[in-house]
Amino acid sequence: MLFQICRVPTIGKRQVVSSRGHFSYQTQRQTSGSSFRVPNQPMSAAAAVAVATAASDWTIVRRRGRLRGDDPRPTSQPDAPTPLPVIPIPWSPSDSSLDPARVSRLVARAHAAISRVAASRLYRSLLLQASSLRRRLGLLAPARLSLLGVGSFESSPVARLQLALAALLRRDLLPEAASADLFDPVLSAVECAAAAALGFSVPSLDDGCRRRAEEPTLFYMPHCEASLYDALLAANWDSPAQLRRVCVLGNSFRRYALQAEENRSCPATKAPHVLAAERFAREERIGDTGDLDDDDWFAHAFNETSWHFFELHDDVDLAATIAVGRR
Repeated sequence: MLFQICRVPTIGKRQVVSSRGHFSYQTQRQTSGSSFRVPNQPMSAAAAVAVATAASDWTIVRRRGRLRGDDPRPTSQPDAPTPLPVIPIPWSPSDSSLDPARVSRLVARAHAAISRVAASRLYRSLLLQASSLRRRLGLLAPARLSLLGVGSFESSPVARLQLALAALLRRDLLPEAASADLFDPVLSAVECAAAAALGFSVPSLDDGCRRRAEEPTLFYMPHCEASLYDALLAANWDSPAQLRRVCVLGNSFRRYALQAEENRSCPATKAPHVLAAERFAREERIGDTGDLDDDDWFAHAFNETSWHFFELHDDVDLAATIAVGRR
């Protein structure tokens, strides 16, 4: 079945992400007010399927054609700018078919990925008690982990490794009561049910990453576009106290700043909050000391990934930092 891929953000559109976690747009019609939402705690695959089935009034819209010049495929360029919804829009899975056997297989594959990441040099380095990362996470004390833009973790081994890291971070480095959610507009009903079995809730709205942190939150956004990090920061840019609630694990903001200096037409130049944040964010890169495993999948999943903490004083004028960056 073919689906329409569009680049114009209008009512009735929603975002879709490729298996590598990049956002584009696809037409959708929602025929009812039902939505898919799963609890925060892990459940069995069968229970997750039952939850998904109860909320399965979803519609897939066939393609009617596309405008000349539009790319019919989801974008796969890591920094390609894409339009985002200005306000949250209703969302439901891109593939509404729900096969319990597929859910069980996917949960098993996710658990295998969790075991693999847990045994890796990369993850062992994150668990070092004396590390600056542990100290900063302890000060932030995230009450929530949000995994955004992970892509299709049923079809992508890289996405499963990224999901596995999120599950481990929640288990080992966040407070015991911390909740977790994940979102990617390309998720299928099977993936939503598997997420429920792994203890992740799935929101029923696509907010285009314009998500305000109501509590200290770790946002894990693996290899997303600069525009998505910028949307997240903009939603939390009103005060230093608000921005201090945010921790971002994702592409290096420092690298975005270097790209913007070298190429004034690159997508990073259209991410003013990212470029401003780079000046005061505490960035700690994964893999700086050679702790990435000698594995192609690990390299694809975790290369160029950094932690970003915003330890700024209350007297910082955030609006002024954006104005300075635009001169």
